[in-house]
Amino acid sequence: MTSRSCGTCRDRRILCDRALPTCTRCSQSNRTCQGYGLRLSWPKANNARRALVGQPPHDKSTARHLSNVQLVNTSTWDLELHNHLLDSDSSKSTQLILHTPKLFSSRQLDIAHDLLLQYFQCTASRCLATFGHDSTDLGSLLMRMALADDSPSAVAVRRAILALSSLHRDGLQSQAGGLKISALRALVAAPKTGISTAEAAQHVAAGMLLCSFDIQQLACTSGQWTRYLIGAKSIIKASSLSKSEQGGGFSPLINWVYYHDMLSRISMLHWHRPISDMESVSDDAWAEFSPTPSPYSTILGLLSDVCDTISTYIPQPPLTEGLDHYRTAMNMLAFRIQTIVIPDTASNVNPNTTTDVELFQSAMLVYLHRSSGALLDPSDIEERIAKAFATFSRVQSCERQLPLFILGCEARTDDERHTVLDLITRTEKMASSRSFFLVRRMIEAIWVQDDLSNNGIDYAAKLSAIISCCNILPSFV
Repeated sequence: MTSRSCGTCRDRRILCDRALPTCTRCSQSNRTCQGYGLRLSWPKANNARRALVGQPPHDKSTARHLSNVQLVNTSTWDLELHNHLLDSDSSKSTQLILHTPKLFSSRQLDIAHDLLLQYFQCTASRCLATFGHDSTDLGSLLMRMALADDSPSAVAVRRAILALSSLHRDGLQSQAGGLKISALRALVAAPKTGISTAEAAQHVAAGMLLCSFDIQQLACTSGQWTRYLIGAKSIIKASSLSKSEQGGGFSPLINWVYYHDMLSRISMLHWHRPISDMESVSDDAWAEFSPTPSPYSTILGLLSDVCDTISTYIPQPPLTEGLDHYRTAMNMLAFRIQTIVIPDTASNVNPNTTTDVELFQSAMLVYLHRSSGALLDPSDIEERIAKAFATFSRVQSCERQLPLFILGCEARTDDERHTVLDLITRTEKMASSRSFFLVRRMIEAIWVQDDLSNNGIDYAAKLSAIISCCNILPSFV
């Protein structure tokens, strides 16, 4: 059995001694030894084992035509359109929209900023706190608004995106701070009156991005997120964005503001500090505008009703003669919360979103029950708390800080508290996570007070005392 030759000797049809590192014959003839491994080659045209021999086109015009071939890609949009056309009852299907690309020259940005924009689109946009809309879809809308033109309002959105992206990627450092200041200057320079709907939306987007910047690292920033929220609400109220028939294209943006505004109400209810301008956070900016009807907007509206109801109870519980009336009102509100339509997991709804709705539902009922002096059915409340902890141990993360705070405070055993802390740790590792520092510290403080007093302290007073210890108004988004 003969040994295999190196590639050079095999081509020359001579005997190879397979010496290392090169064979003797290649060394003596000053030839390059091609080694002893398997060598692949394209079969020649006259090789009988060749399966197919391609012939060049004889028509030169055809050759020129083929040299300019362009590929047509099939996207998910095309497949959705195909299914839409095959649907026998296509009139009930969602109308598909063919979006045209925005023309923007990347030469307007340096390489570092271009990378930050890409990072925002792929990763940082996932930290945007919204409810009922996918955060990456909101991020795409913000990108289109930022790259629409070079107006001051568009520049403000662009710089705010860069600032948030830099903060998310590298933490609080000089680049993120400088970009935030640059976004603020552009926002100040942008006109405030006589602006179009698109420009008003850009104002709102820039303000909410700056709000998200502060919320992202709430423990180590100035806590000015409420000022940006107030500004965004005032633009919505004063502009044509407040008209529902004109705000359809910007509904993710409007609902983004609405989510932050509704959750700020529970913070304001328990944060007792002499800050006068904080009172304007909860003014009625939605009198002429109703967010897109959905289970999510219903939940937020009910959360507002819960805060309004509890705000009348906290200063002075009703006397005996008014207690029955108050109990009836509480039970009616609880019934409305219990009958929220939860999105069907069998549909195209994200399962995490369904879990968020359930956790919000349970958190509101627990909060209503505890704050009202246990006027609701205690067995139902305990069952919901047990189910919530089972969910906490199952899910990978819980980005909704309000349900996590309200339900996490209910942990009584070491195992339950370990479950809550583990969930916070897992959540903080997610790209979509925001700062959980204040939430974790407040939950731990509640646990300590419960252990010291054996649950003997008034619930609402306990929350108010601990939330008021925060120098910065907590954001539970």
